[in-house]
Amino acid sequence: MKKAELASQFVSQHLQQFQCPVCGGGIAAVADQTVQCENEHSFDISKKGTLFMINAPVKTEYTDEMLRYRQQMLTAGFFEPMLQAVSDRIKHGGLVLDAGCGEGTTTKWLAQQNQNDAYVGLDISKPAINIAGSGTVSAPQPLFMVGDLAQLPFGDQQLTTIVNILSPANYQEFDRVLQPGGKLIKVIPNSQYLKELRALIYPAGEHATYDNSPVKDHFIAHYGQVDFTPVHYQFDLTPVLFKALFEMTPLTWRAADRKAAILERGLTHITADFEIGVVTNQ
Repeated sequence: MKKAELASQFVSQHLQQFQCPVCGGGIAAVADQTVQCENEHSFDISKKGTLFMINAPVKTEYTDEMLRYRQQMLTAGFFEPMLQAVSDRIKHGGLVLDAGCGEGTTTKWLAQQNQNDAYVGLDISKPAINIAGSGTVSAPQPLFMVGDLAQLPFGDQQLTTIVNILSPANYQEFDRVLQPGGKLIKVIPNSQYLKELRALIYPAGEHATYDNSPVKDHFIAHYGQVDFTPVHYQFDLTPVLFKALFEMTPLTWRAADRKAAILERGLTHITADFEIGVVTNQ
């Protein structure tokens, strides 16, 4: 079955769980690879099986090149220990949203571990979703869509789990679309995340260290009780993977003029340091 047909089938099977991001109405039909709401707003499914469900295109700072380097690094397994911890916390048996999925590697990995769930990867970046929809069909195939966290294309209380990995969040929308008893799993970088790269690029100054407390405190302020679990490990780098790491992160944007020297010096390993916060919707 072609990707567009798989996407049409996915939306048809979950028709009652989606809603129109333009008017908030229900989705009435999926026909001829077009999703139409009850007020006749329509959204086309591309040949890659992706959906554009946003009011207007949004330009982001993440280029196609950066996203492909991120895909290379993640495909090599950089996030896998963290993703396994996320996977262990997912509430199964329903619709799971990877909110801010980037180029889709995390969504595909999680879907492969939990094949009885249905996965949607959503990102505001059209280039990211184009990459997510590329390549061979995975089993099971997630649905990838361009969408806005401020206007999620899902009805009230329709999601079993929301995964939010190193990405902005919209807690009001997350609360609206999560089922009672559903889970929000948020991954934030901890203080030692990419510490070797940070030391190489910023040996001193405000960028030499990282403090996650603003993000963490905002999360706690909204939900009160949050169950946090640290995940810490080192990941080996080849010269090719070090280049991919350098190119994929905004951390290096201010070091473009020193890029050649930094790549020449290189790193043999990098620290992955995360906190995974879990909230159960009441």
